[in-house]
Amino acid sequence: MNYELIEKVKEYVLSLLQSRISSNHVYHDVDHTRNVAETAEIIGRASNLSDDELEIVIIAAWFHDLGYIEKVEGHEEISVKYAEEFLLKENYPAEKIEKIKKCILATKVPQKPKNILEEVICDSDLSHLGKKSFKDRNDLFREEFEFYFGRQLTEAEWLKKSIDFLSEHKFFTEFARKEFNAQKQKNLNKLREELSKLSQS
Repeated sequence: MNYELIEKVKEYVLSLLQSRISSNHVYHDVDHTRNVAETAEIIGRASNLSDDELEIVIIAAWFHDLGYIEKVEGHEEISVKYAEEFLLKENYPAEKIEKIKKCILATKVPQKPKNILEEVICDSDLSHLGKKSFKDRNDLFREEFEFYFGRQLTEAEWLKKSIDFLSEHKFFTEFARKEFNAQKQKNLNKLREELSKLSQS
């Protein structure tokens, strides 16, 4: 695994995010990108990826949301453009660049990964759904969502949206299912309880 290149990628992405990401991106921020890159390595190792494959998913994870510095809709395609330009300058192999681009595009929701590399990055990107920190992350996502869509959602609207999202989502790798499914179910049950209380009040 080319640790030197991964370090260069990390520095490049972080410097762009820190200098150009809008302060309204309270969810899609530096912390989210860092977390996805770290989780991609954990899930990748647990899924027995080779060093080469691990390198691909970690690089893709660092780049996957960089497009947010330009726009929200279609940010994946912008992220791909930044990744390709950077990696070509580093003389990175063309076939690996293609795999990285496909990994980034696979994170588009609804996720439809086509191989284990794409499954690893998809699971890393949404791993917060199966963590105890879900509520905090979801609150940040709501704040960002409301800002970009220009309107505040009622509590019931947001709960329904979150319930639908968690109900339809599934983890792809064996590791993520084992690690995150139980907590995701608890998070979903809690949202349903909150909506039920709201309807009764």
